[in-house]
Amino acid sequence: MSYLSEIGNAVRPLTNVAKMAGLLKELQSRTWGAPGFGVFHGPPGYGKTFGAIFCADQLDAIHLAVQSEWSKKFFLQQLLRELGRPIKGTVPELVQMANEALAIDARPLIIDEADYLISKGILNIVRDLHDGSQIPILLIGMENFPQLLNRHDQFKSRVLSWSEALPADMTDARHLADMVSPPGITLQDDLLAIIRERHTGNARWIVKEVSHVCSEAKKLGLVDISKATWGGLDFMRDTAPVPRGGLK
Repeated sequence: MSYLSEIGNAVRPLTNVAKMAGLLKELQSRTWGAPGFGVFHGPPGYGKTFGAIFCADQLDAIHLAVQSEWSKKFFLQQLLRELGRPIKGTVPELVQMANEALAIDARPLIIDEADYLISKGILNIVRDLHDGSQIPILLIGMENFPQLLNRHDQFKSRVLSWSEALPADMTDARHLADMVSPPGITLQDDLLAIIRERHTGNARWIVKEVSHVCSEAKKLGLVDISKATWGGLDFMRDTAPVPRGGLK
């Protein structure tokens, strides 16, 4: 089984993965002439990147995760690499090449960490790619990403649909716990509910906390962990340690 298959099997039941896949399918099935941008936004740790990996794998989409130091040219070169096209040329030439390649391949484009498109001045290039190729483009960003986009009048009118990532519910938490719990160790719902509430439904923190609880249980020889058996044992700290003697 491939890494992507393992990721897909793990995240498929999660609420935010289903929401993201539904948004992408909405973009793909839009009526002719409708804009093709979708925006999925939410806080860190809500499973947005896992969802992007799953959607790219299952819906044959191109997935780009933008990084903080990317320039316009490097963004276009990374996109053309994903499309299997040459990467040499000026920025205008690369835009034209990317437009042609996207239109021919007719695959949706998922751009993760899309907040950097704004801070690095790449947003207008992505708009050009949308207008030139007419493919669906899903932008994934932080919780304030829609407000940042709304400052760009030419862009916000091209967004067909917005979707917000939700905190993990108990069904999500159970899927996550089953994914990371080692064989032979069972985490009961009453303790899992405490973990979910403690981290306000943040999927990343739930995974970290469940891993910690299972590790401690293994040291103590526990195979069935509940609120009662966990007792007063320490959960993970969720803040950075303070230097000895306090902050200076």
